[in-house]
Amino acid sequence: MEKNKVISKLCCLETTFYIVFLTILILHYKKGLGNRTFALLIFLSFLGCAVSLALRDYLKSLLRNAGFDVAGVHDKKSLEKELLKLQNADDTLNIGVMMFDLNNLKKINDTYGHEEGDLFIQTFASYLTRILTENSFLARFGGDEFVIIQRETSWSELEQMNMRLQSLLDAYNQTAIHPISYAVGYDISCKNHYYLIMDLLKMADQKMYQDKHYKKSLTAHPDRLYSQNRLVESISTDSLKEKISTILTNSCRNKQYAFLMTDVDNFHLINDYWGYETGTAILNFLFKKMELFPQTVFVNRYHSDVFACIVDITGQNQQSFREKVIRYNKQTSSEILEAYPVNYLFLNTGIYYLEGTEISSEELISHTNIVRRKAKTELSGVCEYSEDIARDEQKRAETIHTFRNALEQKEFQLYFQPKINGKSQQISSAEVLVRWQKNDGSLWFPDSFLPILEETGEVEALDYYVYEAAFLWLSERMKKQQKIIPLSLNVSPIHFRKINTFIHKVSDLIDKYKIPSQYLIFEITETTYIHNIDAVNQMIRFFQKKNIRISMDDFGSGYSSLNTLKDILFDEVKIDKRFLDDDLSEKGKIVLQEIFHLLKRTNKLIVCEGVETKEMVDFLVQENCDELQGYYYYKPLEMQKFEALIA
Repeated sequence: MEKNKVISKLCCLETTFYIVFLTILILHYKKGLGNRTFALLIFLSFLGCAVSLALRDYLKSLLRNAGFDVAGVHDKKSLEKELLKLQNADDTLNIGVMMFDLNNLKKINDTYGHEEGDLFIQTFASYLTRILTENSFLARFGGDEFVIIQRETSWSELEQMNMRLQSLLDAYNQTAIHPISYAVGYDISCKNHYYLIMDLLKMADQKMYQDKHYKKSLTAHPDRLYSQNRLVESISTDSLKEKISTILTNSCRNKQYAFLMTDVDNFHLINDYWGYETGTAILNFLFKKMELFPQTVFVNRYHSDVFACIVDITGQNQQSFREKVIRYNKQTSSEILEAYPVNYLFLNTGIYYLEGTEISSEELISHTNIVRRKAKTELSGVCEYSEDIARDEQKRAETIHTFRNALEQKEFQLYFQPKINGKSQQISSAEVLVRWQKNDGSLWFPDSFLPILEETGEVEALDYYVYEAAFLWLSERMKKQQKIIPLSLNVSPIHFRKINTFIHKVSDLIDKYKIPSQYLIFEITETTYIHNIDAVNQMIRFFQKKNIRISMDDFGSGYSSLNTLKDILFDEVKIDKRFLDDDLSEKGKIVLQEIFHLLKRTNKLIVCEGVETKEMVDFLVQENCDELQGYYYYKPLEMQKFEALIA
């Protein structure tokens, strides 16, 4: 904007020059100038005056309306207008204010001059603009002070904006001649603590100066800061791979090594509760302890609270080494608990035994990281890489990377497990299941791929695939006037995160294939219901209006079902197969009899799965179980066999 002012002044001088030049031309018209030359000069003079005046007026309007300062952000006058708007607004709910004070500006001005200081301010302002959203208003209201007014915001958004700014400046400061640091204070007006806009500014300003005071006290004692709070440096993945490669390349053939990766269980809770200073001290202590582990060749912090270590295990068997790691982890945890004010600390370690140097460094890191995560589920906190884990991981990778293509190629096949009517002992309905028929001829059962798809969220796509295939099967048989029976379809928990989307998609499929409602049953597990009661009830009410049955699957599988029985809206309840053990003890019978009695009195249909013996059948029929399902009658059948069966 300062440049615009200078250009405007030059325009005025240029206009004056053209006027003077025009006057001189007129006065000297008869002194040797031809008519054409004189006319051309007159025209150019008028044109120059017009352009200069137009440019001056345009720049003046820019200066009048822009409201920006040298840093390229709103100036103090613009800020005052914005504050006036907020003062006159109906309320300031969900408005946040962030105030920033740039450190070391005076030092740069005094040492390198004000031009360098202006550049320093502009650089900081440019990074502030990179954290803004569509609801942000950024202004500079002092020499080195800035403010962001954030509409429709939350605490988490302000925190994320500050973290984003810190990350950007951390990257910039690595190569900067003048590293940038700042103090920040922010607050928000909400129902719990409502502020008028000027009070909100005051609160943010107070917090900013508290932050500035704290940072000044730290910089006043740099030696103390370094010794107490500096975290041991982490190593990049590329550097770690180089270290591993160098050690293995230069090792003796007779040497044997173990690669370890260790982390602190739920380390973020230590930082959150005890503070980063305590967390840093614990990580530094852990690093020193790992350096002292017998026959350690190399140790480094990899990232966050994860440490990588190579140990020479020549002459040791793997079982004794594993026990040594378990003992050392326990000892280290005890020492940390004694030295620091934490009440819980547990270490997880993954171990990979190097059998020669054939494995690449990248694979070594990946495999060890896998067992480090698996160690979190082990009682000892230690897990070793094995062929079984390798096969599981290979299958996991294959599932993740081939699923979408398999869906397009229709490799997933429907299977049907019939349900038998308790009174007539005839097939009354069937549960739809799925198998993955791989192109190589292998058949994958659900327990080998469903947990992975649930973890990645891809099970949502598989469910819709199964629903459409089942509806198509019903539709085609209806067109051919062939026999059809009700089908039970499983609903994965992920759908209850977007229950309205699920309801609409399923409704569209039902309408598309014109499926009569009495032929559809949707099964939801008891665990899913407990964790998503409102969403499940919303779904049940919607489908019950369409006369579609909803079944609670795995009833009694691990929750206090009797406590929720009075509130559930399900049409039928499917008793978990764990109730039906092989010998069906007397106590087991008594429990089932009481459950049946309660369910019948609340008008619920009863289905029992896992029926495998004649004794179970006789008992369940005697107790008026509505439907029975299990290997005693039928295993899951592929489509053609099922069609032949019901024909």
